[in-house]
Amino acid sequence: MHYTDNPAKGFAGDEKGMVVMEISNPKAVAALGEQIYNENFRAEYEVKYLGKFVAIDIQSKISYLGDSAEEALDKARKASPNGVFHLIKVGSTGAFRVSYTSNGNLDWLFR
Repeated sequence: MHYTDNPAKGFAGDEKGMVVMEISNPKAVAALGEQIYNENFRAEYEVKYLGKFVAIDIQSKISYLGDSAEEALDKARKASPNGVFHLIKVGSTGAFRVSYTSNGNLDWLFR
């Protein structure tokens, strides 16, 4: 695996098909993880594993399935302790749902 110190380079394949990227750029990690998922796993996983979680090692392009996010990431870390992973909930737009309100009354938080 080759890494670049130049964050402007983002990521690209080298002559051996390995990923060259700036690991500290979360957007680049997410973009590459989504690309790997779409190209290699989406069609099969959304039929067979809907609702499960998949951790994709963006360096090796290997996926690790689990019933929960923790299970998928545990499997991934055990198999590849130095891996960089992108987490996806199969069939969902995101691994987790986050909501907030900009004008709500938050007094209940402080009681």
